[in-house]
Amino acid sequence: MGKSIEQQSKNNKTMKVNIENLRQSVMMPTKEDMADWTNGLYLIYEDGHAEPFTGDNFKDCVRYIGLKHKDVSFAISLTEHKDVQLLDNDSREEFGNQIYYGRECDALFDMNGQRNTAQLIERNPKLSNLLKDDEYIPSLGQLNLMAHYQDNINDVLRYIGKEPLSSTWYWSSTEYSLSLSWYVHFFSGQTSNGDKCYSYRVRAVAAFTL
Repeated sequence: MGKSIEQQSKNNKTMKVNIENLRQSVMMPTKEDMADWTNGLYLIYEDGHAEPFTGDNFKDCVRYIGLKHKDVSFAISLTEHKDVQLLDNDSREEFGNQIYYGRECDALFDMNGQRNTAQLIERNPKLSNLLKDDEYIPSLGQLNLMAHYQDNINDVLRYIGKEPLSSTWYWSSTEYSLSLSWYVHFFSGQTSNGDKCYSYRVRAVAAFTL
């Protein structure tokens, strides 16, 4: 026997209520939540909280600028070091199992700046004096993203009154060989490798996750 119109109406109302309860139980993301997942730049404050850069943010107590691009994210230092040599006359000889990237197509996918920096410091402990807390020298993949977003990053740095990125050469921590490492020219975007005794700039980065 078929259900009456009144019964069908009650069932429809019950179904709507149940669907609404389901939506609430799985915590559907709000627009604010979705904003946290987008690519772009963030201000990371001394107390650890981060927020998307809007141009109306609080300017004081900023510790880093966060960069998120797809599944890659890291924090960029507000200052940089000039005339940095990855190796000098006091550096140690190679030891252990070193990781090198002899092809640019492979080096551009290297995102492990922490491992690379530790490898460089083993040979040149002086590099640790450039880095605070858990900072490290960005890998070529990370540095390439910084060059890509340079104009946007500089907008944020100027907004908070800090030194912008320069249109010059920056070292990455990605090594080409025993004596050569990869670097990026931030004006042209050119990627190349050169002698680790050359003096280029370093802008440190640190871990950042959303």
